Amino acid sequence: MTTPYTARVTAAADETLAALLDGAAPAIAHREVMRRIRTAAACALAPGSRWSGREEPILAAQQWLQQLHGLQAPSGLFTSGDNVDSPPDSSFTLNDLVLVCELLDGRTSSTGWAPVRQGLGDIAARAMDAVVGGGVHTPNHRWEISSALVGLARVTGQQRGLERARQWLAEGVDVDRDGVYSERSANYAAHVSNPSLLTLASALGREDLRGIVHRALHTVIDLTDAGEVETVLSRRQDQREAFPTGPFATQFRVFAVAGCPRCAAAARAAETAPRFDPVEALLHVLIDPSLAGELPEGVIEPVDRRFELGLWRRQDAERMLTVYGGSDVPAAGRVASGLACNPTLLRMRHGAALLDSVRLSRDFFGLGPFRGRLAADPDGTAVLGEDLATGYYQPLAEQHRRPDGAYPVEFEGRFAAAMAFSQRDSDEVRLSTRVRVREEDDGVSLEVGFSGADVPFALELAFRPGGTLTGGRDLGGGAVELVEGEATYRVGDEEIVVGPGNGTGADRPPVYHPGEAYTFLGGTDAVTGPRVYVTGRTSDDLVLTIRGRTVPRADR
Repeated sequence: MTTPYTARVTAAADETLAALLDGAAPAIAHREVMRRIRTAAACALAPGSRWSGREEPILAAQQWLQQLHGLQAPSGLFTSGDNVDSPPDSSFTLNDLVLVCELLDGRTSSTGWAPVRQGLGDIAARAMDAVVGGGVHTPNHRWEISSALVGLARVTGQQRGLERARQWLAEGVDVDRDGVYSERSANYAAHVSNPSLLTLASALGREDLRGIVHRALHTVIDLTDAGEVETVLSRRQDQREAFPTGPFATQFRVFAVAGCPRCAAAARAAETAPRFDPVEALLHVLIDPSLAGELPEGVIEPVDRRFELGLWRRQDAERMLTVYGGSDVPAAGRVASGLACNPTLLRMRHGAALLDSVRLSRDFFGLGPFRGRLAADPDGTAVLGEDLATGYYQPLAEQHRRPDGAYPVEFEGRFAAAMAFSQRDSDEVRLSTRVRVREEDDGVSLEVGFSGADVPFALELAFRPGGTLTGGRDLGGGAVELVEGEATYRVGDEEIVVGPGNGTGADRPPVYHPGEAYTFLGGTDAVTGPRVYVTGRTSDDLVLTIRGRTVPRADR
């Protein structure tokens, strides 16, 4: 039976296939080739599709299938894409392959898709050994490869993949008590962990895995504001990007049709959000028609939640506040792929005006911006703290000296050299920083305090482009230094006002220092766009207010 949801996703998927058949650039990577086969099959077999019963989708799928065969190496894995001959990267393609096989099973005799189903089955059989014996290199890969293993068992009839999947699952799913996966990534939760765990829950009868996904989705809801999922906490590439809810839509719908009002509200919003994939939605509805059912009444609740990883989230319809102190850099002693490195300590929205990032930069031995750990005072104030230490090294003791001067290369926390740092005494230089975030009726106040070295600092407030910034001394490039008074960022009738200014001087430049971890490579993690800098020296404290207000144009 066709429902409004089915009709909507079918029409959108039809447009996707039309674009592919109308002179789209050739696909090169195996994942994209398989996505095209998936699109052709879903549209051709969807009741109400304009492609239903037509020859074009079958012919296109047969061509793409031949291409996919050519991309499969003798090992059974694929030879294009992000990583060559990679079991987990191949599993992304194989998971799509399994879904298409599940769609085609029972439908091939009357539709002409039997050759495609046979070809996909051959690819699956050739991949089985490599995926059963293959390894991974990121946390989410364990669930992607496990999902592929149970799917390959279903497609090929070979059950040995099930035990391997159970072996991976025996490590325990990497999710904390707040429902946050260890990579903290909205992208990988949406595209890998959640869908893979749902597949494993169904195939292995593991209701606990389904519960993990449901809890993780409620966390996504709590971290969603104005259609975007908070990513400042992420340990992956999306920690510097805005991530929409669209990729979560089908997952929300799984729990919404089962009666969850929070997931119902989230599903409705996600199904009109950027990056919603109508082909994926259609494919799942064709396999499980219950997903096309009417959603229950949705519930949207205010959020006031503190996460163990070091994040405080507060939001309602008018305002959003994120205070973040969960960076991995202080503990690891470096910036690295796979770590949470984003130095943003606060984000705030008032209506349509978004303060995207507040960062605190200090010119202290190139150790980079403030990345504090989050704690709470008894009065509810959020406190972020960081203690930095480095120093100057003394001559080597006699027993450690070498006449040839050939000392081992060591990394001392900010710099590497052939200096045998670990064998030297040092004169320590310290800088302690505390940021107190106190919520006010119309925003927050920031109290920034220091002890230790006297060095310049710059507090950077970066706004989402699209509004108008007034006040402050123009620095060019959309940035201003707030010397006195207030600066205002306006979008429509909503404003975010910051102040007061804190003076200026040659000994306190209004610039952001990303730290030596970036600059020695000629890189940076600096943001661009509308920015306000409030400067000073660490010999003095700073108090700044950030307020949201609504001022209709007629009242200005």
